[in-house]
Amino acid sequence: MKDSRESITRLSAEFIEGLSYEGLDSGTVEFTKRCIIDWMGCVIGGSSTEQARIIHLFVKELGGNPTSTMIGEFHKTSSLNAALVNGYNCHIYELDDVHKKSIIHPAAPVISAAFSIAEAFNKDGKSLITAIVAGYDIATRIGEAVTPSHYKYWHSTGTCGTFGAAAASAKLLGLKKEQVLHSLGNAGSQAAGLWEFLRDNAMTKYLHCGKAAMNGIISSLLAQKGFTGATRILEGDKGFIKAYSDERDFESSFTDMGKHFKINETVFKPYASCRHTHPSVDCALELKKQNNIHLGDIEEITVETYDTALKIAGNKEFTDARTAKFSLIYCVAAALKFGKLGLREFEDNRLKNPDINKLTKKIRVRASEEITNQYPDKWMARMIIKTKKGEFKATVDYPKGDPENTLTTKEIEDKFMELAALKIPCEKAEIILNRCRNIEDYENLSTFFDGI
Repeated sequence: MKDSRESITRLSAEFIEGLSYEGLDSGTVEFTKRCIIDWMGCVIGGSSTEQARIIHLFVKELGGNPTSTMIGEFHKTSSLNAALVNGYNCHIYELDDVHKKSIIHPAAPVISAAFSIAEAFNKDGKSLITAIVAGYDIATRIGEAVTPSHYKYWHSTGTCGTFGAAAASAKLLGLKKEQVLHSLGNAGSQAAGLWEFLRDNAMTKYLHCGKAAMNGIISSLLAQKGFTGATRILEGDKGFIKAYSDERDFESSFTDMGKHFKINETVFKPYASCRHTHPSVDCALELKKQNNIHLGDIEEITVETYDTALKIAGNKEFTDARTAKFSLIYCVAAALKFGKLGLREFEDNRLKNPDINKLTKKIRVRASEEITNQYPDKWMARMIIKTKKGEFKATVDYPKGDPENTLTTKEIEDKFMELAALKIPCEKAEIILNRCRNIEDYENLSTFFDGI
């Protein structure tokens, strides 16, 4: 990289302004459409929940110029409100995408902001794709720059996702470099999201995602009108990186910006739980399938993983779906009992299954220094199951959904249909899916949900 660390924010603004659809390779375009399909399913599915009812009611009471769609309800509201709702709903089922090294769920803030602005300002599908690529790049590079120390207190989807939403909305609004710089500056001052909600099993985590999308749009709409912001928000002495982390070698996260698109590193989630549980779930499913293990024969289960997995998903009590999704021992037990870990495995009757209670008492989880040292590049787990008939071992380096072990397009589309069915008829879901498959051909996305 030719410039000094003093120019990281400006380099980011230059990248956002200069990115074009023509500069994207076909693989990146196709991958971005998979991200859109995955996001769309998560939003529609999430809109069916009690948590969604609360945010829908809140937004309807606020009112607003009806320009953008609350997906699932398919009512229009303001671009800000739609981004808030869709970003919030996307994260409810814990099935939205992940970027490993930055530890971010990028779709919830980035695509929610981008789609809302694209609808409101009559943008085309190619512009939407380009904006999403820009948003993923900025969010994840900033996330990498502040990892791992940032993640101790801050939910990086809320913090770094705000920058990604600002980048995507700035791109769609056609902001010039100085305006983009101001948008990023104001996004940084709105970046928020503390992990304390975990102690109370609170709904705040969804709000982080919705507010990141909303605040990113606010930043860009203000910049469009001449509102100024900090021009060194990332690297400044009182900027984001120094205030929110202990990391200092942050420039390395930006060295290949514009040459490699970070969206292609996206992880798609196959299981409806915290991603930190997935390596262990994969171990459990592999051992069950290969060795025909019967629950009654199990004497002890030992799980080794990285320390962050225990800090975030170490719940030993799982009284409802939210706590169970962040309970590694529950997720392992459910995978062994039911042979899968979908939405149904977090219903009350399954949480209270007597076999689950017996199994979780046999599970011992510990952090391995070796595995911890490879995180966040690898999210690994090892498992040993001791049974009356012998001992069985498994190691997972790349859990299902990682770029090295990704979901196929069909698997992503099947996931979309399963989630969409929670809210809308199959016929309407098929229409939306087909529109997503061909979204680059849309000339005006304000009509995308017509007839739904």
